[in-house]
Amino acid sequence: MLEGRPTDGASPEALRSRGWASFLLSLDDDELAAIETHGHDVDWPRRSPPDLTALVEKAREVCALPAFPTHEGPPGPVQRRETPRKRAQIDAFGRLVAPLAAGATRILDVGSGHGHLARDLASKLVAPVIGLERDAGLIGRARELAVGPSPTFALADVLREGLSPTASDCVIGLHACGELGDLMTAAVADARGATLALVACCPQKRRQTSRRPLVTGTDLDVQLDLPRSLLGLANLAAREQGVEATRVENLAARQRRLALNRLLSEGGAALRTGAEIDGLNRRTAQRDLGVLVARAFALRGRPVPSRSAIDAAASWARVEHGRVRRLSVPRAILARVLEVYLLLDRAAYLEARGLRVEVGTLFPPSVSPRNLALVAS
Repeated sequence: MLEGRPTDGASPEALRSRGWASFLLSLDDDELAAIETHGHDVDWPRRSPPDLTALVEKAREVCALPAFPTHEGPPGPVQRRETPRKRAQIDAFGRLVAPLAAGATRILDVGSGHGHLARDLASKLVAPVIGLERDAGLIGRARELAVGPSPTFALADVLREGLSPTASDCVIGLHACGELGDLMTAAVADARGATLALVACCPQKRRQTSRRPLVTGTDLDVQLDLPRSLLGLANLAAREQGVEATRVENLAARQRRLALNRLLSEGGAALRTGAEIDGLNRRTAQRDLGVLVARAFALRGRPVPSRSAIDAAASWARVEHGRVRRLSVPRAILARVLEVYLLLDRAAYLEARGLRVEVGTLFPPSVSPRNLALVAS
């Protein structure tokens, strides 16, 4: 079902064989919006196929993780170049780290970025905080933003150089991308005494073409060798307000990209989904379709299509996008399940190596939909 992406005009076999395609295509706009936004937490239409309803119920059960305790006090002040949402994430994550840091000799913030988290922890905790970041420009900005007790920021590409914490280190990552989460998990397991606090994101961001389970020796090893194209589903969220744009704006951008893909494919081989914006910033899709088309064709050295051709592609994309959205619903339902699986695979690996592990949600989706946390000690 995950592999059956509806992109070629036909309903995926996984949906046809289950008799779900006609039901999904019958969803009206309000039903579709509710399901896209709330997934398995919304009441589905009574006419839903029973086996689809059973999948939704199972997904709801699998994703019902406990929540880490919330803090009743006021939020911390928003610092320079922070957003209120980032401040809420730092406050929640800092409370998660504090007990682990009490017995640590160092706190290693892997992928420290602008250093917001590292600076906050350095102002509150006794153990020295070291931010590890591979982007020299980000390290420079992190140092410039330092006020009061400052952490150390070190230039380090741990994906290439490795990560070797000592037994008394506390390793942390707030929205550690892709393979970084797996590397941190394995490094802490090998350190025999180190602790870990991790909120992961963007599992598709990795050098390898796929991700094998950390827990090996089961008959699922081959089946769960997940390619990057499927791992990206774990980052799927259709909240009304996204990180960079509203849900309506994001849907409009996807529709423009669909029209662009059709224009680029006309007269030649079909372009894979996503390749239409190769070489462009994805935010370009938030612009007018004419601007997007002009930039994409100029980048490829091709003449820009006529206005009538662009309008025709836009009309086709409106219809096709509605169809694709409806047929994509089961894959979207499984997106959070996939994210939970990745979390529990890391947890099971750490438990097998003798660590005590807790998992759960750390903050509400309105703060960030990537809110699954793992603590190992």
